[in-house]
Amino acid sequence: MTNSKIFKTFDFGAGELPENIVVLADGTVCATLLVAGTVWLSGGGQERVAPAQTGALAVGLAADSADRLYAAVRSEDGDVTGIWRRAEPGRWARFAAAEAGAGLNGITFAEDGTLFAADSERGEILCCPPGQDTLRRWLADERLTPTSPDDPVSATGVNGLKVWDGDLWATNTARGTILRIGLDEGRPGEITQVHDGLPADDFAFDSAGALYAAVHPRDTVLRIAPDGVRTVLATAADGLDGPSALAVAGDGLLVTCLGMLGSRHQPSIVHLALDVAAPALPRPRMPA
Repeated sequence: MTNSKIFKTFDFGAGELPENIVVLADGTVCATLLVAGTVWLSGGGQERVAPAQTGALAVGLAADSADRLYAAVRSEDGDVTGIWRRAEPGRWARFAAAEAGAGLNGITFAEDGTLFAADSERGEILCCPPGQDTLRRWLADERLTPTSPDDPVSATGVNGLKVWDGDLWATNTARGTILRIGLDEGRPGEITQVHDGLPADDFAFDSAGALYAAVHPRDTVLRIAPDGVRTVLATAADGLDGPSALAVAGDGLLVTCLGMLGSRHQPSIVHLALDVAAPALPRPRMPA
């Protein structure tokens, strides 16, 4: 077993289901709490992202070079759906609008400040270039789509997004694939299937090029080395309950456990003590 411990527990009954995670430069750990519609910050409690309303879900999370937080919010309200930015502690404002009902999920930035967002239900990647305020379709492709609406796994197409080594990488949970998509001066380039047989949710890279994947339906976190070798790092025996995302920290990984599938319903953030290289998240150049 990996050396693991529970970093933070949450209340399943209150909708505190940690979906995505970011670690800021000062060490603050931040996580979206899906059904509660909030972001939890270590040492700072919870902050509501969008105005309180039934059905607003806090999903993907990212940070820019100034350590400002951005959260993806799903809603049937066209005035709420989109990407929200933390203007100051406790105050969020919508940064980029999206169509009501968009199945927003993972978000990430390119180094030039372009924001990418997954729409897991429609099987599309959206983008918002610097200086704009609306998400638009960037890529629609069969390889991004879900396979069936019958269960949460098969209904989730493109999910996690990260920019690494000049390309945009994406998981498709339903199809069990990890894709590398070329960035051709802001346009989609060649799409390459890099890994398969892996219904991963979100993922992260370290600076050595290792990919760490949260495999939600298998209660597993694994490492994929640059040469493609896969190593299981943790399972349910290490406290994982629906791992949905992870962040590379200086002394290992922090893993959000949604606690939604299955019967245990133990939402938490789990710390896995591992020998890892430094984090490799791009910090985009963003306008004030």
